[in-house]
Amino acid sequence: MNYRRWIVGLALCLAPITALPHRGPVDSGRDAAIRSVFVAPVSTPSTSASKADDLWTCWYEGAPVHRLPLPAPETVSRTAQAGQVFAAETVEVSPFGIEWIRLICQTTGDRLWVPLVYCRRVAPENAATGDLPIGRERLGPYDGLPADYRPTDLVPLSADYRYNDEPQMLRAEAADACVRMLDAARQEAGLTIRVLSAYRSSRTQAYLCRQKIESAGIEQRLVARPGHSEHQLGTTVDLVGEEGLHLLNEDFGSTPEGRWLRINCHRFGFVQSYSRQRVRQEANPYEPWHFRYVGRANVDGFSTSKEMMNYEW
Repeated sequence: MNYRRWIVGLALCLAPITALPHRGPVDSGRDAAIRSVFVAPVSTPSTSASKADDLWTCWYEGAPVHRLPLPAPETVSRTAQAGQVFAAETVEVSPFGIEWIRLICQTTGDRLWVPLVYCRRVAPENAATGDLPIGRERLGPYDGLPADYRPTDLVPLSADYRYNDEPQMLRAEAADACVRMLDAARQEAGLTIRVLSAYRSSRTQAYLCRQKIESAGIEQRLVARPGHSEHQLGTTVDLVGEEGLHLLNEDFGSTPEGRWLRINCHRFGFVQSYSRQRVRQEANPYEPWHFRYVGRANVDGFSTSKEMMNYEW
């Protein structure tokens, strides 16, 4: 569904919104098929959670705010501006498979819903200044990075390892591991594998996500929201064979290059973020070309930790 076609002309200003005390994942009078999937940690004397933990920022100018968690024009109450901050009661998923942020309007007390795809949330663990520890970054559908996060140790990849003339950068440790992995593929199996995409800024991610939403609707799961992409970490690459066959396509996993990477990536500290196993467990798109460097010491933990089975692309 293309929201831009039917929200043009809606110029209502979004009223201040805040959260009321959480009243449980699902109200008894509501459709039982709508279920809560995320509630921000509650601040207690024994935790470091704060009221800021349930804040979400709209990144999409003109994002529709709904009276009901239904993706239909008649349920739109108003629109939100890019940069507007919401305090969420909970994140819910509807029977349509769409995730919604549930809010309370401060001025009217009404419940409102904003599609999750239009918003970002900075995980408290990621809010500290400085480079995040490689392999221990907290990143997922409800845990994101600050908009201005950019590692300070990014280095360019040599043209010998890039698929095209577009500059590509990785954090120094990840770049070194990536070069060693691609060299090994050539020496051990005679395969030439190149980097199609590496570090990506939040601004670039927003552009790509906006394009995908406008072409495929809010149901799309192929392009991450800004702040929730592994590419912003500076440790993640999209890879392709020399000839570019099955570029960003599931069939890449069946090519000699895709098979070699799946079997050997762990030797160099990389993991396949969206393997078939994780697709079955998390209902994420299968991406056999997408590899994240976590460091050799963290590979096993990444493979078994539910918390680190990331959602974003």
